[in-house]
Amino acid sequence: MGSSIRIKRVTIKTENQQAVYSFQQPVTFITGSIGVGKSSLLELLKYGLGGTANLMPAIRSNVKVIEVEASLQGRNYRFIREMGETTVDVIDTETGELIGPWSVTNRKYMRKASQQLLALLGLPADLRIPKRRVKPTSDTVGISFFDLYKYIYLGQNGIDTNVVGHTDRNLDNKRRAVFELLYGLNSPELIDLAVQKGKWLDREKSLTANAQAVKDFLDQANEPAPEQIVTQEIEVRSDLESAHEMLQAVRNESEALLSSQREMRNRVGSLRSELNELSAYRDIAAGDVYKSESLLAQLRLEQQAMQRVEVANNALSGLEFSACPRCLQDVMGRDVPDGHCLLCMQSEDVTEPSGNGELKRLSSQIMETQALLLQDANALDSHTAEIHRVERQLAELTIELERSSSQLISPQLEEVQSLSMRIARLEAKLEQLEASSARWSNYSSTLEEAAAAASEAALVEAAEAELQLTLTGNRARVSELSRVFNATVRDLRLPWYQSAGIDPDSYMPVVNGEQFEDLSVGGARKTIVNLAYHLANLQYAILHDDVAYPTLLIVDSPRKNVGQTAEDVAVSWQTYLAFMRLQSEHGGAFQVIVADNSIPRELPFEYSELHFTYDAPVVPGVPHPGEGVERVS
Repeated sequence: MGSSIRIKRVTIKTENQQAVYSFQQPVTFITGSIGVGKSSLLELLKYGLGGTANLMPAIRSNVKVIEVEASLQGRNYRFIREMGETTVDVIDTETGELIGPWSVTNRKYMRKASQQLLALLGLPADLRIPKRRVKPTSDTVGISFFDLYKYIYLGQNGIDTNVVGHTDRNLDNKRRAVFELLYGLNSPELIDLAVQKGKWLDREKSLTANAQAVKDFLDQANEPAPEQIVTQEIEVRSDLESAHEMLQAVRNESEALLSSQREMRNRVGSLRSELNELSAYRDIAAGDVYKSESLLAQLRLEQQAMQRVEVANNALSGLEFSACPRCLQDVMGRDVPDGHCLLCMQSEDVTEPSGNGELKRLSSQIMETQALLLQDANALDSHTAEIHRVERQLAELTIELERSSSQLISPQLEEVQSLSMRIARLEAKLEQLEASSARWSNYSSTLEEAAAAASEAALVEAAEAELQLTLTGNRARVSELSRVFNATVRDLRLPWYQSAGIDPDSYMPVVNGEQFEDLSVGGARKTIVNLAYHLANLQYAILHDDVAYPTLLIVDSPRKNVGQTAEDVAVSWQTYLAFMRLQSEHGGAFQVIVADNSIPRELPFEYSELHFTYDAPVVPGVPHPGEGVERVS
């Protein structure tokens, strides 16, 4: 038997009331007039499990909490969701453990309800399939419980238009993937290999495109070929080595000149220091000469004065004046103290005549001064001569230094500049060649990576083919399902029936050789075929333990578009008989929940019925205003 899903009860809570609806029998019919909430109950059931639902405004405004008690693979759980919330609390009713909350959207650090429900059924929780079935790429899309739920729930909006969402391209890809997974035509391992192959093929395609872009750039830029790059690189490296050697030789020569210049500059510095020192000594000697000359001149003046006094003394020493030699007055009669001059009346010191002693002293001192003056003059001359010598050497050395500098600065600098520019050009050329080589290397390595990716894709494809061989036998299940579907359609006793089957590639129903899309809407053919398709899948799952197809079917308005003629009523009767036969043949091995306005009377076998009226609708406390009145709120 397939995956076991059983709905035990649904609890709807409003602000002040609650209603509990139980589903105890294998077959439960939900009946009532239009607008009492039959479809809303089925949508609330889906909503309570964590899915999205089409809910009327009155439902959203009044319902506060929806609880669903269900059994998955024999274990009981309670799902509690507040209206408008994006989480579902999940309780293991056997242990009382809270295993939720689960998120109904993608939320970081919280498990997602659609994935956890798959896990409870023993299916992969995080299954992703390639977006494209033909030439798959690395783009994938996730498979959730509610992709599986489309096989369980045949809603009234799609019952006469599409089979498990096949009209939507994205949903159709998931529809086929879920069918293959449920019937063992595919496996999570095989799907993973398909995703891996898509990733490797994507990588090969991307790398090949990148390599081609590099190749186009190289062609447009007229880049040399790899073998030309090798030859040119050898030549450039040789020229670069030669230029470096020449530059080093020039630098060595320049270094010798610089060394000589350093010596000359050191010598110039020494001569300038010596010149400064000699100038200082010369200034000192010149000062000494000046002092000696001044002293000698003064001594000579003193000598001359003393010589004149000596002459005067010698000339006047024997004369006595009786009258003043100036005014001729008598001076003899004056009272002059002893020891004073009769003429000037000044005191006369009694000294011995100096004679020639003082003059001799002065002469001796003059001679000494003259000797010192000669020494100082000689020293001054010597310093002056040394200064002239140093100045000549300094001038000669300065001229030599200027000449050497001009030799270094002009030709040497030009040669260094020329060689440096040549080296720069060669290095730039070498960088260009290395860049070109790197681009060619990138091109080659990218091609190699693309080839490696293609090889990996081939290996994955081989593993995929090998694994597919192990599932080849399961393809017979499609043929078996096709026979069950044919029998189901035949048993409905449709007047237009000739043959029915399942397309082995699309897994879609085919009736009288026509695809589902080609069936006419008139006579509710699409509705009946769609219902028969789901019944056939359910019957197959009941009979086979080796498939994972759920043994639960929820149908909303199976008599939609079915007319009121005798033939139409007969078809509806046969549809409900099909539900009853399932219960008769398989007991509690399955569950069917059907919502319809009414059911045929006198149905055989036991079933449950939830009947709603305008006075007692699905949502407690929210009565419908009556038939033919549309609720606005």
